[in-house]
Amino acid sequence: MPLSNLGKRLLFVLWAAPLGWWVVNSNFLLLPPSVAIIYPGHIAIIFLITMASFEYNRMLSIVFHRNGFWLSYLALFSQFTLFLLRDSFPLNLSLYILLVVVAFEAFIWGRKSVQRRWMRASLFFSGMAFLYIAGISMLNFYQQPFQSLFRKISDHTMLSQMGIVIVLTSIFLCDSGAYIVGSIWGKTHFSSISPKKTIEGSIGGLCSAAITFSIGWYFLGARTLPFWIGPVLGLLIGIFAQLGDLLVSLMKRYFRVKDASDIIPGHGGILDRFDSVFFTAPVISLSSWIIHRIFG
Repeated sequence: MPLSNLGKRLLFVLWAAPLGWWVVNSNFLLLPPSVAIIYPGHIAIIFLITMASFEYNRMLSIVFHRNGFWLSYLALFSQFTLFLLRDSFPLNLSLYILLVVVAFEAFIWGRKSVQRRWMRASLFFSGMAFLYIAGISMLNFYQQPFQSLFRKISDHTMLSQMGIVIVLTSIFLCDSGAYIVGSIWGKTHFSSISPKKTIEGSIGGLCSAAITFSIGWYFLGARTLPFWIGPVLGLLIGIFAQLGDLLVSLMKRYFRVKDASDIIPGHGGILDRFDSVFFTAPVISLSSWIIHRIFG
């Protein structure tokens, strides 16, 4: 008897949650975090961004045939070299601003163009720029200033990256909270992009993210920082996680596909499952830099 969609999701969680914990909180050489250079999480981030880029370009080729930009995938691996540059956040921030501005201009220019090749190029560049920014942001979770937001729990590998766990948990519980609240109390549908989503569900997701992050912040947040930072970051997670979900839904509708791929049972593709993470990571990374600059 085939598994239901809910059964596939539960089965995925059973093996993905322990694997994710190990990926985030360990390194290959079992060294203290102050000594370790490469974590499994670094490799996982590069893998996720690379797979997401393949999925995006596969969808792009459905609307625009002869999508021959495969050489650009090599540029994604430069994120890893950027991570190896210690204290490189000012450089990354400059890249954020440059890529966002250029990608936005390219997207607007391409949409106005009557030539399909320019429209294809603009959509391609915009998508690649977004994934590049998301990748750099997630790699920054292993560096200052994000690490300074949380207390140092252990000198060893396990429990040393709990800040990342708190962010990811808040994002995924935002999705779950929106689904549960929307299923029980949802009545007011608010978007033609994703007709199943409701205002009640969105509020439930927002509250779930804010409460989850606030609890984690209460126990693990740096004592030198005020408590209100936790709820504010939780609200930002709730807002941008749902915004990412909506924008990816809009993108899939434009490309006329249900899922980006079927690599994850019950979830679809990397873009389907990690869309909220990709959109939230730049906001949290930038916010942590601002907090670090203000509070030192």
